[in-house]
Amino acid sequence: MMLRAAFVPPPEAVERLLALGDRLARLPGIRPVEPDRVDVPIAGLGNVVDADAHRFAGLLAECLSDLEPIVVRPAALEVHGEDVTVRLDGDLPALSEVARAVGIAAQGIRVLVDRRAFRPAVVVGSGSLAGIGAGADVLGELAGSSWLVEDVDLVRTRWSGGVARSETAYRIRFGLDGFGGRDFRTG
Repeated sequence: MMLRAAFVPPPEAVERLLALGDRLARLPGIRPVEPDRVDVPIAGLGNVVDADAHRFAGLLAECLSDLEPIVVRPAALEVHGEDVTVRLDGDLPALSEVARAVGIAAQGIRVLVDRRAFRPAVVVGSGSLAGIGAGADVLGELAGSSWLVEDVDLVRTRWSGGVARSETAYRIRFGLDGFGGRDFRTG
């Protein structure tokens, strides 16, 4: 299965991020992101067999067993290449530690990931925001909000009719005292 690790915001934050993407899509050249892609990407693991995905979930749970939930908040609207993103602020050193833990767990199943690629940002659209100022005024109701990051999702990509769909295959919550034979599968 094609697998990637990501922080998925809680449903109310996803709704607000999608609403922002829809507002931005009214501008010429902007397309909103698909609802199943509203997350903070950590690393792509590539094509992983089920047994390795299960082992990876266990290793990651061990790495995250002593971690407390992390508070993040939307900080600004930014453009990186073709991605229109909402940059996050908050306990960024802790988020970076989680991203490093993903890399360590990936090494445990002999999969290499690019740890430099982690950026604490949610993609809300694609295109160019030339001439649009970034900041809290653009963020709308996201400005001043915050949410807890309490887990890492392992997101599987499936293709159907030429369209990619993402779904959480495993959810690894922080602070569960390790794997302990638990099954983190969600679907």
